[in-house]
Amino acid sequence: MLRRGAGFLEALRREPLPVGSRLILMLGPSMDYPGGMTEVVRLYSKKRVFEVWPLRFVSTYDRRGLITQLRTWLPALCTVLMLLARRRVALVHVHSAAHGSFWRKSAICAIAYLFRTPYVFHLHSGKFSVFYRRDCSGFAQAWVRRTLRNAARVIVLSRHWRDEVHDMEPTARVTIIGNPVNAPVSLPPLRHPARTVLFLNWLTEEKGVHDLVRAMPQILRSVPQARFVLAGTGDVLAGTRDVESIRHLIKSLSIEHVVSLPGWVDGEQKNEFLRKADVFVLPSYFEGLSIGLLEAMACGAPVVATAVGGTPDVIENRVNGLLVEPAQPDALAQAIVTMLTDDALRTRLREAAHRDVCARYSLDSAVGSLESLYRELGIHVDSISRRAHSKAS
Repeated sequence: MLRRGAGFLEALRREPLPVGSRLILMLGPSMDYPGGMTEVVRLYSKKRVFEVWPLRFVSTYDRRGLITQLRTWLPALCTVLMLLARRRVALVHVHSAAHGSFWRKSAICAIAYLFRTPYVFHLHSGKFSVFYRRDCSGFAQAWVRRTLRNAARVIVLSRHWRDEVHDMEPTARVTIIGNPVNAPVSLPPLRHPARTVLFLNWLTEEKGVHDLVRAMPQILRSVPQARFVLAGTGDVLAGTRDVESIRHLIKSLSIEHVVSLPGWVDGEQKNEFLRKADVFVLPSYFEGLSIGLLEAMACGAPVVATAVGGTPDVIENRVNGLLVEPAQPDALAQAIVTMLTDDALRTRLREAAHRDVCARYSLDSAVGSLESLYRELGIHVDSISRRAHSKAS
């Protein structure tokens, strides 16, 4: 029995078929799930990456709730196992955050490694180093390091995260590919007076939204006309508790009349909020590389953000935005007031931000970097895909 099992495993690990006849298997949350990780995959799709390359996307997560998660995860696992067993996969590309997302994706990576199929570990989470150092036991840390070490490439979003990954696993083969963003060619006119402050993210403590609310009374004393839009939803595991805590804090400060909570916005509705924003605020405690931040820069909304994670790799204080330290509502308020009341500064910062995001984070640039990585790993577009792409173009 043991010999038969060993023979089966050895058969699974034998030399694969030629790369050109097989798939790139990409795994991540459902395309309907909110968040930056999903937006990245959507933008890849918009750029026809799935048409040009032999890519197949498999959803591994949809919504909270054990039954819902199992209904998504188990079919995904079966699909991966079936395709690997049939030797139909040239490369596995997983999009991962921390905690449960990491455990699901690391299991897929381990299975791919067993089948001698290379995998790319695409890291999105701004909390990954905290997850590794604070929440993982010694065994779990060893598993994290093994997952990073065995990856054909670890994709990170910024120089900061390259250094963080190398601190965890010095031998990891790391490639930086920033999140992509669609940038308009020109900026809309600057509005006078500036009064709309936009937060566009998860409504959680670690995103700093409570600090923003606590800063509002101080902002209103200097700019009474200021209005605040907190667009987003609570953490999927917390249900409505996050939003309820924000509403309670707003009510306790008697500022309900200046705050709107439209919920999670996407697509054209999100673009409309960004176009109408006079200041975009991201007061996070942890950050990978925020899609919302890049979109604000692209749309001409001047940015006030905290100097955490990958944000300082994008924003240089008083060059293309304003940076403050996290968990400092007074400093946050002062920066927002400065942005709202200094038109010359707003003009200079938003123009510099737009230039930078167009040069460094365009969709063409990000997709080009991804395609270069696939080629480095031995994946090539076959003639059928080329013909399909030429017809689509």
